[in-house]
Amino acid sequence: MIHNIMEERERRSGREGPLPVSFTDEELTRLIEQVEERELIHAPGHLKENVFLQLDRQRRAAKKRQLFSYRAKVLVGMAAALTVLFLVPADGAEKADSPQNSILSSLLPEKEAGGVDEWEQDAIERQQDIDKTWERYREDQERADARKQYFQDVKDKLQNIENWEVE
Repeated sequence: MIHNIMEERERRSGREGPLPVSFTDEELTRLIEQVEERELIHAPGHLKENVFLQLDRQRRAAKKRQLFSYRAKVLVGMAAALTVLFLVPADGAEKADSPQNSILSSLLPEKEAGGVDEWEQDAIERQQDIDKTWERYREDQERADARKQYFQDVKDKLQNIENWEVE
């Protein structure tokens, strides 16, 4: 209705002069009748297009933010993976002269000329193999626990960073 008043003022401004600031009851009734006779005011033709363009811009911006967030997460994951690769030694990369090997070699009994028979020697070797395997298992478990803790820390940091999106 306000738009009708403005249009009415514009039409009358050229012909009859400006509309009064306050309408009398008769003028207001006549204005209402004119509005009812004609159709209601339609929205400008470009309004729908502008709304859809603005929605499209917002969707594109949201997609760009989402893509940026995804790229950042991938880059952080790659950096974490490379860090782990450099910091965690491979299982078969142990040195032959490591302190653990020297301890185990000192525990090995030296073969005496006739003091130990074959059965006892085999039993001792099997026990030493079991001990070595157990030590490797414990070391692997410690490494696995360290990896899990490291990845949990990385995951926690990523979850905290997830809210950092460029607007």
